[in-house]
Amino acid sequence: MKILIVSATKFEVAPLIEALGAPEILNNHLSRFQTNHHQVDILITGVGMVFTTFYLSTLLAAYKYDCAINAGVAGAIDKNIILGEIVNVVDDYFYELGAEDGDAWLSIADLNLLTHNDYPYTSNGLTNANLPNLPLIKALKHVKGQTVNKVHGNAQSIKTMESHSKAQIESMEGAAFLYCCLQHKLPSAQIRAISNYVEPRNKTSWQMKEAIVNLNEFLKRLITN
Repeated sequence: MKILIVSATKFEVAPLIEALGAPEILNNHLSRFQTNHHQVDILITGVGMVFTTFYLSTLLAAYKYDCAINAGVAGAIDKNIILGEIVNVVDDYFYELGAEDGDAWLSIADLNLLTHNDYPYTSNGLTNANLPNLPLIKALKHVKGQTVNKVHGNAQSIKTMESHSKAQIESMEGAAFLYCCLQHKLPSAQIRAISNYVEPRNKTSWQMKEAIVNLNEFLKRLITN
């Protein structure tokens, strides 16, 4: 099986890289590992949707994979999600793609720049209807995400966001990853470990180390099984 792991930073998947052993370096962003049963390519895109879209779309035009996994940490908007928990983001959207109209927010569909029939969009967002047929992934909690250029850390902007967003988690790459995979009709999953809650920025309350440990243990089990 040919598996692609996509991560914004090497830091987020460093334990997995160490566990897989010596890689074949294909370029500055892509490394290839051989296990007993699988070829595992790890793509480090850089932070944000622009870098993710460029490097992932370029790669998918050149290589064929059986599935792709977006692996990383994320902030939880929904306080019912436990810090350190691993979730499967099955719905995502570009939160900032639209227009302000006074205190109201207009999506690109509201602006008549997109319809519900414009593939791969569904109801102003992206729904992953092509999950890999892997029990470990299917057993994860399904959540809705939003993808942003600027993570929320200000009380007023968080309040505004919560008034018109139904997302449960927030990342800087998820919708870009899902958009590319849907366009290439590649089975994929966005797997996120929750490192913090979306609240006024307070890094002392974050559980980044625990989230990364949990994420990488999950990835190692996934590849082994």
